[in-house]
Amino acid sequence: MSGAPDWAADLGLPADVGIVARLVRLDLFLRRILDEITAAEGIAFADYLVLAVVRRSPDHRATPGRICEVLDRTSGGMTATLDRLTTAGWVTRSPDPADRRRVVVACTPSGVAVAARINAALHAWEDSLGLTAAQQRETARSVDRLLDRLAPG
Repeated sequence: MSGAPDWAADLGLPADVGIVARLVRLDLFLRRILDEITAAEGIAFADYLVLAVVRRSPDHRATPGRICEVLDRTSGGMTATLDRLTTAGWVTRSPDPADRRRVVVACTPSGVAVAARINAALHAWEDSLGLTAAQQRETARSVDRLLDRLAPG
């Protein structure tokens, strides 16, 4: 590439704009899109992620600890998130029958439905990018390589 990409040149960035600048720009776009899609369903994207983890868990049930592990979150904010999702009627919390000291979070039918609608909207947006199957595979491989390098452990 002889000069800065069009978007970088439009912002007055140098021709040697690096990977971090590209990722930051991508993050800004994705956050806007993700927020728009989830807001249309009356949920914040961060709360949707919790709902999605529970929905994808066996029997639509997970412990708060497992949700924190999957999303790399601390337990501190999880209670507030679960309170919001419970108030909305999208999850329930109950004692774990195997260990009553633990709590199990379960998706309600309306929680499964809202998570499924958001998931479908996310896939529709992804399809709207117009990437060929080969481009999708290439992009997925590149992102996976970065994730492998960044993943803890």
